[in-house]
Amino acid sequence: MDGACSKKYTYWKEELGKPFVDCILKLVEKGQIVDANCKNGAYNQLKKLLQERVSGCRVKAYPNIEGRFKKLKKRWHAITFMRKQSGWGWDEVNKCIVCPEGSWDDFANVNDDLIYTRVFVHHSYTV
Repeated sequence: MDGACSKKYTYWKEELGKPFVDCILKLVEKGQIVDANCKNGAYNQLKKLLQERVSGCRVKAYPNIEGRFKKLKKRWHAITFMRKQSGWGWDEVNKCIVCPEGSWDDFANVNDDLIYTRVFVHHSYTV
């Protein structure tokens, strides 16, 4: 995990994704995260769990873990919203949203803040 930090910035590396989601699920089991909301101290607990699982991990609770958690929460809400659309679903093999031909453009015209989800592969989302 060396190289995850420079002197000024911490970069979220792709290999932190799965361990991060696993740590989130562990805190959900403990009751520290309820309905996608963190209780006091949850970000620090995520930091400790992540550092235990990934050697050399130097992410900080604030702003690194807090920011990544908020980003995942936003994506989860977007995916859940899209899956509720008539005819839309989830491709478990490719880990992406599937929709009827032509309906994406109509959807994107109304919900332009969700356009990024079309090309994003959601490895950590399960149905």
